[in-house]
Amino acid sequence: MQLSQSMDKKRRIIILAALGILTLLIILTLLGVFGGGSRKMSAVQLRCVATQDVTSFGDSVLYYDGMTLFCLNAKGHEKWSYTLGENAAFSCSDRVVAAWSGTQLHIINKDGRSTYKDNMADVIQFARVGSKYVAAVLGTDVSPSLVIKDMQGTSVDNETTAYEDMVILDLGFFADGEYLWSTSMDVYGTVPTTTMHTFRVNLSNSGEISLGENLTYAIIYAGQELNVISTRQLRQYDYRGTQDPTGTVLIYGWQLMDHQVSGNNAMLLFAPSRQMEGLEGVNQLRLLSGATDKRFTLPSSCIGATLYNRKIYAFSNDTVYRADINAQRFTAISLPAEIGGKTVTNFLGMLSNGVALLCCDSDVYAVTLP
Repeated sequence: MQLSQSMDKKRRIIILAALGILTLLIILTLLGVFGGGSRKMSAVQLRCVATQDVTSFGDSVLYYDGMTLFCLNAKGHEKWSYTLGENAAFSCSDRVVAAWSGTQLHIINKDGRSTYKDNMADVIQFARVGSKYVAAVLGTDVSPSLVIKDMQGTSVDNETTAYEDMVILDLGFFADGEYLWSTSMDVYGTVPTTTMHTFRVNLSNSGEISLGENLTYAIIYAGQELNVISTRQLRQYDYRGTQDPTGTVLIYGWQLMDHQVSGNNAMLLFAPSRQMEGLEGVNQLRLLSGATDKRFTLPSSCIGATLYNRKIYAFSNDTVYRADINAQRFTAISLPAEIGGKTVTNFLGMLSNGVALLCCDSDVYAVTLP
């Protein structure tokens, strides 16, 4: 009797242990630890074409057909449309669109409804969207004015003095949308020096920094610092424009392809400049993140690469390559059958839900990545 009870007890322990191992394996598989991912790779052809300013918009896609701005979901179904008229342009965050044509500015929310539509005091050069405000650059190229509005179109700030005899190159919001940076160039200077200004919206001009002669083409905010990327080096500044001397990295010969902010670190993905400018494609990548400076060699030449969910994805003409940022090799995944054997010719961007926008000549596909 005692022997039978002992055997039953051991059997129960074995069954419980097996169930525990099975549960753990299922959880690890769902998390993608074994490389398979938790979803199947698929593709949907979108109705837009590559020349229609196809742009990621959170988990959706925007495109402009020369008259109307359309928003599609990742399956290609129309969510909304908004008539802008001819010769319009737009810029967006994950939730808000700023569109302009001539002097008219539109602020459009994620549901396609206009929260502001009116004419500005001068022709709009371009606009940028933050989490709380929209900034528009007005006037001719030289000595423009900068106007900042809230999402309902109320003017909250403007700046002209800082840009006298200057051309504004780009701008963006940071630090929960309360601050703004801009880059500009003195057109009458003897050398083409770039200047960065930082502002706190509706309060003050926080800093003015000369960035030198090398072209500054990207500024990314992470961990209370602005990562300023030029054709020569990566430098870090705080919101007042004070440089962190420990944050300078030489990147001459490398060009930024993508970035992702993870915690307090900016993950910056670069490719060789000569490869991005050539027709042969990219076969090397470089990842900068905090103290990490890592190089990757791709299995074949690719037309683009991106960061998503702390993984690197690279796209060749018929294959997707995937690697964890700490991995030693890439996993090759064939493109889904929906693409029908076509050759991938361009990568347009990534949606927030892990869907890549790939071009096969003029056709655009939304590809769900594993």
